[in-house]
Amino acid sequence: MSSASAARALPAPRASSSPLRGARRRSTPRSAAEAAGRARLARALPPRSARAPPAPPRASRGGSPAVRFVDVVDAPAPGTLLAPFADGMQKSLLFGVSHMTNNHEAAEYILRASPRAVVVETGLCKAHCEKRGTCFEFAELFAAIHVAGNAMDAEEALQFITRVAHQLRLEEKPLEASPFWQHAKTQLPAEALVYAAAFAVDARLVFGDRPKEVTYRRLVSTPTLAELDETFARQSARNYRLLLPESHEHATLPEPDASADAFERVCIEERDAVLAHTIYEEATMEGLPPGEVVAVVGSDHLAGVERLWKRMVTSGGADRASDAEIDALLDAPETARDDIGVRLAIMQRLLGLRCTESLVQDAFAALDADMNALEGEDIIAFNATSEIYGNARMLLACAADDAVFDAVVGGVGKSDFREALEMMQKVRPANGGKGWTEEAIVWLRTISAVDLSKMSEDA
Repeated sequence: MSSASAARALPAPRASSSPLRGARRRSTPRSAAEAAGRARLARALPPRSARAPPAPPRASRGGSPAVRFVDVVDAPAPGTLLAPFADGMQKSLLFGVSHMTNNHEAAEYILRASPRAVVVETGLCKAHCEKRGTCFEFAELFAAIHVAGNAMDAEEALQFITRVAHQLRLEEKPLEASPFWQHAKTQLPAEALVYAAAFAVDARLVFGDRPKEVTYRRLVSTPTLAELDETFARQSARNYRLLLPESHEHATLPEPDASADAFERVCIEERDAVLAHTIYEEATMEGLPPGEVVAVVGSDHLAGVERLWKRMVTSGGADRASDAEIDALLDAPETARDDIGVRLAIMQRLLGLRCTESLVQDAFAALDADMNALEGEDIIAFNATSEIYGNARMLLACAADDAVFDAVVGGVGKSDFREALEMMQKVRPANGGKGWTEEAIVWLRTISAVDLSKMSEDA
């Protein structure tokens, strides 16, 4: 990577890559060494006004989490071994982390083991995420940003991580025991710690995923409209299960089914394959010194990458995805023009059910050109569909599981409330509808109105 590309600018990092605020603090440091470590980290941190507070993780229960992920890999040894299955292939270790916590097991393993490469699902900054396989190396970055005087042009996240890594490199070894690191891991989220640790031991930091825009475009365009609607319905029913007490007989979450769930297929399984392929490439790359590869992914991808790797090991590599298959998964199709307003609206509401607000904003920033291109009937369709799919009546109408529906509305075995949701059922593409009708909008607004005239009469 050139010095010019290392110095590209990026807006302030999101909460997932910014220092965590509100971490527990002691009123006085335990030692002079710790006080010095805290002072050094404070100098590396951006001004407090520039730090974004993290969004709180949403609760999830059992099965595959809806939005947030487990914090650590439950294994007797650090990470999960991805065994070599070809001559000259290096050992790899897979770690699952939460995107919003300051879990530090993966980062500390990197400091101890000094791997030759660290593959990450979430890129350090915008330039890192532009293409799968983009590699950042500390020496080149530090020279471009801090030695050549290009700090003002560099992305803020890049400036910050290189400062933290530089200071960490100056600490006495073992680095994971240094006062600076001990304080840093109480302040930074898991992935920021991984970036800094990789740079501190001169590991290649490789972006292992595909760009987010590719995923968003594939989610809005590759499923049929009925599949998008059904995916929304499955997520709605799943969220209602999460409202039930854990002891309730219907609280157990079903296993995800990618064949019927476009989100699971596009956003999870396809990316599992891309991540596994990048790890394989790093483990087999020639011209590098021997050394293991560490992969750090969100824990929602942990089981999928493990499953794909086991298939490759069992088959001796015969089951590995071909370059052509991976290229197909990296393709960002032109946004489907049929029913585009309805597609964008259902996708918006689907992401709202499953993801944080910041991710929804990311998705629509990536699809900004498509939103701006809406006109005439497509604008009307987007607004009407968004209103309908954002209403609680549609959420209930989509809960196809009778037992869960009755449990949620409080009439187990007796509820006839489905009859009141017939209008919502009719507009669903999965039932032959087009996502909205003028009649449905009028009905929804009328049924939601509150008549205050009786109050004035009583007064």
